Amino acid sequence: MVFNESNILRLMEQAEETGVFHKAVAGFLLPDGTTRTVALDTPADTVFDIASLTKVCPTSTLALSYILEGKLALDDRVADYIPEMRTNYRDDIRVFHLLTHSLDYRVPMKTLRELPPEGILDALFTYQFSKAPGADFNYGNPASVLLGLILQRIAGKDLQQQGYERFFGPLGMSRSGYDPLTRDTNPVPREEIAPTEICEFRGREICGEIHDESAWVLRKLFPVGSAGMFSCVPDLLKFVKMVMDDGVACGPDGCEIRVAPAGILKMVSENAFLLPEARAFSSAADACTALGWELAQGKFMGSRVSPHAFGKTGFTGASIVADPCAGAAVVLLSDFTYPHREKNADRIHAFRAKLADTFFGAL
Repeated sequence: MVFNESNILRLMEQAEETGVFHKAVAGFLLPDGTTRTVALDTPADTVFDIASLTKVCPTSTLALSYILEGKLALDDRVADYIPEMRTNYRDDIRVFHLLTHSLDYRVPMKTLRELPPEGILDALFTYQFSKAPGADFNYGNPASVLLGLILQRIAGKDLQQQGYERFFGPLGMSRSGYDPLTRDTNPVPREEIAPTEICEFRGREICGEIHDESAWVLRKLFPVGSAGMFSCVPDLLKFVKMVMDDGVACGPDGCEIRVAPAGILKMVSENAFLLPEARAFSSAADACTALGWELAQGKFMGSRVSPHAFGKTGFTGASIVADPCAGAAVVLLSDFTYPHREKNADRIHAFRAKLADTFFGAL
């Protein structure tokens, strides 16, 4: 393929003209393994709040690594790791349901933001479900909060530490992690971070602190699995390339290193509800998602990717679309929610899909 930077930049400028975002960086993994970045009104290594991309970088990718290593299993009961769970169906909720968002939590977590952090957790632990686990695909934050808590208890380390030791350090993702302004390892100056929103709830501009309100409250206890990560496009391209290469990456000395166990690419690029073991945990009809990642979602992946394309979006204007059949991926970080969030994600989804179609259509 011939990578056409001018076409990509033109798309981004058109989105800026219509107010979809004001700053953006798009990164591309090409089939030959090289990467390219296109930046609009900000440096290519600008750090953004990646919002729900946290669910995959690092949360679900850590979980899948532990499953492949035998430290965790899809059929493990969540209550065995979180005995505080007092909800109905307590003994039926499995790690599988957390990774596939097939728990029927019908509570927007922003409605819990006035509670203390312990109160938010208690609301999740005591929630009364209307449907059994596995009955429906129901994307939301609660499952990833619980998964992050399980990972913390398995490892005895928070997600910041686990993410750095497993992924960010070995991959050279030097600008990635939680709490970019204050963390001990590789803090980022405020002027190198894109502001996220002028927040009515907190009464100030949000820059360098978690945009998601419930995750911001829960940070007083620990970094959560649902949101709160900050990163830049060059770092995320390293992470995505590692997953696309089935857990292998190039180390600092140029030698090949294994960052995640072999088999992880298959886990993130196939429909989890079709797994043989899923039959015991799910009755969801026509559900389609990979373990931890979304699968073949045209609303933001466009129409030029294969059925094995996996990806994720973040509320702030972030997204990843990766197609193992094409050997290529696109990462977008933007300030879609600045200065104020929109009523829905329709405009940013439309741009994501157009960006993906432009890129993958040229392969």
